[in-house]
Amino acid sequence: MKVYLTIFHKIQELIAVVTGVGSLIAAIIMMAVIKHPIPAHIDGAGNVTRYGSVGIVIMMPLIMLPTILILLAATHIFPITMWNLPVKPKPGREVRLYRVSAYMVTMMNMETGIFSLVFTLAMGLGWVKAVSWLGGGLCVVMLGTAAWGIIKSIMVNR
Repeated sequence: MKVYLTIFHKIQELIAVVTGVGSLIAAIIMMAVIKHPIPAHIDGAGNVTRYGSVGIVIMMPLIMLPTILILLAATHIFPITMWNLPVKPKPGREVRLYRVSAYMVTMMNMETGIFSLVFTLAMGLGWVKAVSWLGGGLCVVMLGTAAWGIIKSIMVNR
């Protein structure tokens, strides 16, 4: 086992995979159940500008599930030498710095899975206002996680 991965990393990865697969299952169920067109495009004000077939609901899980798997590969398959850390590790602080970086990646992975599930459900259920805010919300959350990871890395490496 890699010393920089803790049980918290594993829990976040499990949540990411479960919610990612859950969004795919939800999309498949919605495709079988929903018979009417669903909102396919929403403008910035939250107004539906175009409707599409129910098949569009599966697009988000098909995009996000490979993203989740790539982020899993980043923490489990890619060697540490390939990691792009915010700071150069000082001797004796490597494990703590790798742990923070892995936490940042697993947190983003979990955020991606949750976003995929919530977005898929919102699209399928026609929650237009929620769909219009979810993308921006994910960007804010991801940027906040990245900022936290960079600041925490600097503090850990002191």
